[in-house]
Amino acid sequence: MFAGLFLPPFFAVLSTAQQDMLVVLPNILFMLVIILSHFFKQGRSGFAALLMLVAYNVIQQRLQIPLAVGSTLFEYYFLVLLLPANLVLLLFLPERSLFSFKALSYHVIFIFQGAAFYWFIQPEQLPLVINLLAVIEPWIFVFGDVSVLPNILLGLLICAVLTAAILMLFREVSSDQAYLSALLACTLTVVEFEQQWISVSMFTISAIALLLSILQRSHEQAFIDELTRIPGRRALNIELTQLSGKYCIAMLDIDRFKKFNDTYGHDIGDSVLKMVASQMATVKGKGKVFRYGGEEFTILFKGKLALDCVGHLNEIRELIADYPFQIRQPVERREPQKKGANKTDRCREKFIEKTVKVTISIGVAQGRSSTTNPDEVIIAADKLLYKAKESGRNQVCA
Repeated sequence: MFAGLFLPPFFAVLSTAQQDMLVVLPNILFMLVIILSHFFKQGRSGFAALLMLVAYNVIQQRLQIPLAVGSTLFEYYFLVLLLPANLVLLLFLPERSLFSFKALSYHVIFIFQGAAFYWFIQPEQLPLVINLLAVIEPWIFVFGDVSVLPNILLGLLICAVLTAAILMLFREVSSDQAYLSALLACTLTVVEFEQQWISVSMFTISAIALLLSILQRSHEQAFIDELTRIPGRRALNIELTQLSGKYCIAMLDIDRFKKFNDTYGHDIGDSVLKMVASQMATVKGKGKVFRYGGEEFTILFKGKLALDCVGHLNEIRELIADYPFQIRQPVERREPQKKGANKTDRCREKFIEKTVKVTISIGVAQGRSSTTNPDEVIIAADKLLYKAKESGRNQVCA
């Protein structure tokens, strides 16, 4: 994003036709983001692109003259205040399709702000705008020639950027990176507003970031398992079509998982799946981990024989078996009835914590791309997996 600060000097030496194309480029990119966000059900990115598109056109159509002319200064402050505020608001709103009925309230919020902006910039409202600027003028020049209000707005922008950065760190949503880039684009555009081509540069980079975010999330939705955050079966199938030379496939299954689910509940079962996936992701030997389905996982080792991988698989098996998986279960406790106590007071809930052992069984088979079909290798590994279970579980069978 900061690279955009160095682009304006290069834009200045381009021909007039090329410069005209550059001015239009952010509009095209933001429209593309809006269209893709609709088809890929990523409404928040679409709303962010819509906000940036409107802001960019306000800058190009309304703010290319000195700020002292008419209501231009007021429009500048209006834009600097509302654009980051709306982008931060989107971070906290649930995902809604851009053109769905549920997103109607979002449209109402943005349309109301647009209507207020349009009303203020009408010529007949110029006296009111001048009076408003006169009211805040003491704040602007309170330190002599230093303009305090832009510093206040800059402080709000920095708070918005920090909010997006903190959310990005804690909730691990890939689209937050695009929102952070959009907020940085706003901030850097405001800071360097007098520099020619700065808005074109920053908003173009922001549009590209939003576009890449949509493509990245679409890839995750297609190939990454939502629960365990490792590649799913579709990603495995693509890998299997691109095999060359020798390889081996390991099929892994969590022992007694159905009984575990029935005893402790599906939420605990999901936690087990996530724990197993996180431990499997540390496998050595350049193995690629996939969720095959249910409680079954797959590890693909390229360029290796089955015996080469047994040691790596045993390490994972032992790592999971030794993992202290803790369960915290609510247990209802009835206290002695006291006079005047209601039923709710007499029934209190306490929790018990215990550590359980989770184990996996593994079957591994090898193949060669020129002579063996990957599906046959998977079937062979699956048979070895069940052989491992019949032999007592918590072992590798190759």
